[in-house]
Amino acid sequence: MPNVSYYRSLKQSLSECSQRAKELEEKIVEKDRIIQELKEQNLRFTADLENFQKKVGEETLKLVNYASERIMKELLPVLDSLDSAKEEGIIAIKTQIEGILQKEGLVTINDTSKFDPNKHEAIGMEEGGEANTIKRVVRKGYAIGDRVIRPELVILNKGD
Repeated sequence: MPNVSYYRSLKQSLSECSQRAKELEEKIVEKDRIIQELKEQNLRFTADLENFQKKVGEETLKLVNYASERIMKELLPVLDSLDSAKEEGIIAIKTQIEGILQKEGLVTINDTSKFDPNKHEAIGMEEGGEANTIKRVVRKGYAIGDRVIRPELVILNKGD
């Protein structure tokens, strides 16, 4: 028959095992919490990376679309000079230059209904017509996509 000290020893071992099991369960809970935090952090980093890649893609597209803007601005005064020329050969050259610029995305601003400070630059006013509407275009304006690279120079109506 086992003695009292044997039972005490068993009880002590059981208590130690219980305590160790409790500590291990707490560590498991803590590790699960850390794993969940890391998963959430990973999701945030993945979303940030995707947003960054999207933004870089959009910026690259803008750079590609507007890369030829500087040369286009340089050619616009040439087009202006050719507009005033009347000889057949010069008109053909003008048409060719316009074709090249249009392939690169250049569009002529042809909005002469109402004055828009984003597309037009008013350089004067004349009598007649509805106030602040465009009376005449002095110089053509141009844009690449939705970006105005040179506004139209216009004369506005003062109003009746």
